[in-house]
Amino acid sequence: MIAGAQWSRLYALRQEIRKTYPTIWDVPLVKKELDRLLPNIREGCRILEVGAGDRRFERKLKGRLHWVTYRSCDVDTETMQDYYSVEEITEEFDFIFMFELIEHLSPEEGLALLRRLWEILRPGGCLLLGTPNLYHPHRYFGDITHKTPYKYEELGAVMLMAGFTNLRAYRMYNDAALRRWLRIRLGVVLHRYLDVDFAPTLLMEGEKPPAGPSCTESDGRS
Repeated sequence: MIAGAQWSRLYALRQEIRKTYPTIWDVPLVKKELDRLLPNIREGCRILEVGAGDRRFERKLKGRLHWVTYRSCDVDTETMQDYYSVEEITEEFDFIFMFELIEHLSPEEGLALLRRLWEILRPGGCLLLGTPNLYHPHRYFGDITHKTPYKYEELGAVMLMAGFTNLRAYRMYNDAALRRWLRIRLGVVLHRYLDVDFAPTLLMEGEKPPAGPSCTESDGRS
């Protein structure tokens, strides 16, 4: 467990995140991962996916951005990857993304991984994480291999501890058009009352402080 001085810092940083997003309902919605992948990719960017699995995002990205330089990392040696451990990576990247992985690690392992990703990220680069939204009633509990649940403020605090700045949080929810409209426009009243979110996934992105031109762009949040 994170304890002592580290816990005190984690607590303080959670409060910092809550200054920007006081409640889960202040975190804006997006539909899909691509809604935050594509705005962070510009020509010439080098991209790393951690926990790549079947590398489906490589196909999705190259279908739209044929010039993208993509590398993958996953511990599963039965899959085809460029790297099987983040420790063996010697390249630097402008954009790193990692979906549905950090919750499988202990808090200490998660923080160590984020610090390693910070090391191989170029100054001005961006890290995008995805994890089950703990405010959703069952999303996190659908996998017995999950070890660490993260509320948005906790994930943000851990990213700050790892050195990332300019954090931006999103809730990800996609559904059939009518059902999505009904839930967002009407059902949200009940969801707010119960303090139970309908968005199953939380996204959080942050930057390594720039030393030159950045490969990221603003999310436009007012």
